[in-house]
Amino acid sequence: MDFRLTRMKAAVLGCSLALVGCLATTGARTGVPPQCAFELAETLGGWELIERCELQPSELEILQAGDHWRCVYQHRQTKQVVVVTLIAGPGGPLASHLPETCYARTEFRAHTEPVVWNVPDQPDRFRFQTLQPRNVDQPALTIAYAWHDGSRWRAPRYPRFQLAGHPTLQRLLVTMRHPGGMTAEAQQVIRQVVRLTVDSSPTRVTQRSIPAPNLK
Repeated sequence: MDFRLTRMKAAVLGCSLALVGCLATTGARTGVPPQCAFELAETLGGWELIERCELQPSELEILQAGDHWRCVYQHRQTKQVVVVTLIAGPGGPLASHLPETCYARTEFRAHTEPVVWNVPDQPDRFRFQTLQPRNVDQPALTIAYAWHDGSRWRAPRYPRFQLAGHPTLQRLLVTMRHPGGMTAEAQQVIRQVVRLTVDSSPTRVTQRSIPAPNLK
């Protein structure tokens, strides 16, 4: 179905869905915090884990994250480095705060138009973008991300509206820094990592993220 939003429609939807998002977020807080549904192994194809990181407390607070992990992998032969991050939390904040917007507030000044990629032989879709640094001497950053709604990884054009009503979501983000002229190569590398990650995750990754009922 062709989903198109004019500014007027977006405003109307924003008003009507604000309450839905609020209720969904409130509902997610009443139970056990959402948990990441899977973790990655220390070896992912030709990639080896070199570091596990934590997100900044300010990031976690903005996203109201219930759980997360961040893994840094390096390819054994090429020595390229990618960062894979999974965040579990209330659907509203996770769908509203886009990674490229957050990056643009700090060290990046602009980003390309998003390109949606369909994972071969899977129903999953990821959104790719490349961000240009404010300092021309710094590397560019290519990112790919998607949300899991309980059935598949999705990359809708208007996630805030199209994912409204999901009390919890899981957002997967894969990033790679690279020279400005190597965007195509970076996208190819990230596609490989995304496929390995999707193949390593359960089919229904959000089953564990649904808050348990409060029996008190």
